[in-house]
Parts: sequence; structure tokens; C-alpha cells
Amino acid sequence: MSTLTKAEIIARNRDTAERFLNGTHSSNIADVAIIDQTVGDTIACHGFPGFTITDHESYKNFFRTFRRSFTDMEWKVHALVADEHFVSARWQIWASHSGDFAGIKADGRRITFDGMVLYRMQDGLIVETWLHINELMLLTQIGAIPAAA
Repeated sequence: MSTLTKAEIIARNRDTAERFLNGTHSSNIADVAIIDQTVGDTIACHGFPGFTITDHESYKNFFRTFRRSFTDMEWKVHALVADEHFVSARWQIWASHSGDFAGIKADGRRITFDGMVLYRMQDGLIVETWLHINELMLLTQIGAIPAAA
């Protein structure tokens, strides 16, 4: 049995988070299968309004629902920081509002929003997620709340 060094654990955690992000934000929705390789058997997710995510299938369902609502997505990770226990990413998404979301009918408009995520890692897998989406920015752009004057 080999013991990983601190640098190897950090590199493994970073690689897992990058593979997870690339798969779940891919233009091919089937790529959410990456969840099976990067997420622990049980997962605790915080900050996913309207979703209870506790396992691979519920996590995949969140991304499938999100990707049906927002298509033609482009995204960029502006910062990714990893240590032995956590990986955090600050990101931005550009997409078309193609499916109903938050009770708002899709109108195809192009939107952008940003956010941050923190993953707790265990044995190289994501076992807990804290998500913060700039909800005000997103909901204003799709017309769910009025724009500030």
C-alpha cells in the first residue's frame, strides 16, 4: 500500500474537481456520467434550491435539469484552489435560456452569471458541495425579478 504525499493528494483533488467540472458543464449532457467517477457514493450538497442531492443519480438529475434550462452554454473557471481536504472554484457561465426555470418561461435570451463552489474531498472523491450562484444576477436576467433602477 502506497501513501500519497501532500502534493500528490492536492494534485489528485484538483484533477478530480477539474474532471467533474468539465464533464458536468460539457456541451454533451451525457458527460454527467463523470459523476460516477468523481463523486463519493453519498454526497451532501448545499445551495441547490429546489433539489435534494444525496447520491449520483440525484446529482446527475440536477445537471440534466439545469442543462435543459440553459443551453448553448460556455463557461470558464477563473480560479481553482486546492488543498488536501477542499477544492474551490470561481466560475462564470454564458448560456441561452432555453427551458423554463424558476417558473419563468424560456425566451431564448442570452444570459451570464457567476458563482463559486467548494468541494470537500475524501480519498480523491467529492463528498460534499457548497454552491453559491449569483442568483440575483441570474433571476434578473431571465425576468424572474425586476431589474434594479
